[in-house]
Amino acid sequence: MAQFCTALLGGLGVGAVFALVALGFSFILRTTDSFNFAQGQLVPIGSLIAYTFYTALGWPAAIAVIIVVVLTGIVGGVTERVGVFPLARRGDDDILLWVMSTLGITSILTGVAIRVWGSESLGVHNYLGPAVTHFGSSYIATPYLIAFVFAIAVALGIAAFQRWTRWGRIMQAIADNRSAVQLAGINTLNYGLAAYIIGAALAGFAGFAIAPITYASATGGFTFTILGFAALAIGGFGSQWGALFGGLLVGLIQTLSATYIGLNSQDVAVFVALVLVLMWRPNGLFTLSSARTV
Repeated sequence: MAQFCTALLGGLGVGAVFALVALGFSFILRTTDSFNFAQGQLVPIGSLIAYTFYTALGWPAAIAVIIVVVLTGIVGGVTERVGVFPLARRGDDDILLWVMSTLGITSILTGVAIRVWGSESLGVHNYLGPAVTHFGSSYIATPYLIAFVFAIAVALGIAAFQRWTRWGRIMQAIADNRSAVQLAGINTLNYGLAAYIIGAALAGFAGFAIAPITYASATGGFTFTILGFAALAIGGFGSQWGALFGGLLVGLIQTLSATYIGLNSQDVAVFVALVLVLMWRPNGLFTLSSARTV
């Protein structure tokens, strides 16, 4: 029973990381109708920045995390201005172009990261408290616990942002009816930039949180992109709750299958689950109703 509970806690922690990537995907998708496939690469970049400022330079963790969030947010903004904004400005809605553009930026980010930090994995010291947190006879790695709490806080924060702030209500309206918002004289492209910055910052924080466990490495972003996208597809496109629960489900499937079937089965199990969910509910498990008051 202790093994099962530990696997369960670990799955929720791992899933929280995928949830943060999926939340960024969802936030960007709802505001821009595009996917930022460079999102996953910002996770290892967040880890590398954490290594630089926290481990290498010895700065406090509180300052390091702010730097991580700010710098990855800037990278997200540059990604939007360079890879997405020119296409959106001329009204080009060819999905393949958007995908290829952001995938190209992924390759650039990976190459720059390897050039700056090298291709070796870099160890990052634990930020807060013990390496693991115990719940009775079960335990979870403390960085995963931090990621779990933060992922829930982000989902709640997005809900509050969309309900109680002007920017949030406008972004919600853009997701519901972009043409109507544009007819009201609102420049939706500026809100797209904000969505990319916020989405990138979420991925950067995920990288910061897991760096003590996974180490900092310039590669591996593609895995976060694919599994974050799978989490969003399972949970439901266009919903922060779908992104959150989809990420947690992916983490649980990975960890439980690795524990009881074998390490080589975890990704296979995720995509089997993805296919089954899409056969049953093509729009995901937690898809929002199309009718909504904004």
